[in-house]
Amino acid sequence: MAQTDMLYEEVKTRISLRGFARLVGQPYWRLRDYRRSSARRSSAAAQAGHLEQRVRQAALEAPTYGYRRLWRVLRDQGVWVGRERLRRLLRALGLSQVMIRKPRRPKAAIQMEEEWPEGRRVQIDATRLSLADGISWVYLVEDVASRVCLASSVGPNVSQERAAATLLAGRDRLVEIGIDESLVIQSDGGSDFTSAWFQTCCSQVGQWIRCRVHQVGGMGILERLNRTFKYESVFRDEIETATQLRTHLPEFERWYNEERLHSSVGYQPPMQALLQEVTTLT
Repeated sequence: MAQTDMLYEEVKTRISLRGFARLVGQPYWRLRDYRRSSARRSSAAAQAGHLEQRVRQAALEAPTYGYRRLWRVLRDQGVWVGRERLRRLLRALGLSQVMIRKPRRPKAAIQMEEEWPEGRRVQIDATRLSLADGISWVYLVEDVASRVCLASSVGPNVSQERAAATLLAGRDRLVEIGIDESLVIQSDGGSDFTSAWFQTCCSQVGQWIRCRVHQVGGMGILERLNRTFKYESVFRDEIETATQLRTHLPEFERWYNEERLHSSVGYQPPMQALLQEVTTLT
């Protein structure tokens, strides 16, 4: 339509608009309305140019801002533009913010049972509890052979330092009982367990491997301890705060290790099975 209008400007002194429309095969009303709206189009083009200038200026002054924050800045300056239109403008002007993402560490490979190294297997995991005063995460360390809960700790979030400290506390308890073997530490692929800090602690006491829950000898063993901890201890005793939970952990370890009968060790308390093993080794 713009080209047709430019062509008519060249011959408008020699032919009427209606005759020109008939000649070029265009509806008369369409060409008429297009010419009548030329002033409005010019005004809109000027406003769009002014808006592009303001958007370019704001984007260059705050190069790290995305379109949402730029929309807020422009609105504070009295420039009213929709957020979606602003996003399209930034893209057309080549000013869209490029997100620089941190490269992810490659996931550790899951090892099958026949690939596990030699050593005494212990498992560590974190279980989440929603209490009245917020979220708490409990780390539990379990000796696979005897099913003894070696150590536990509680905190407001997952932490590589607390995971490593809980693992080393479990290792120290094994040494106190009389078992000083190289450990095979099993866990899932959580960020707290794949961190450099935790991996360094594992290298000091043995070797770390990543396991699934449903594989034979995998993390399902500790998940069963997590379920016992929740449903037979925390929920039954109506623990409501992190302080109560922290006070309750030693009592749970004593009850689980010394009183509760465990089917995988011949329906005897786990600590009794572990002491029998130590006596046999001695």
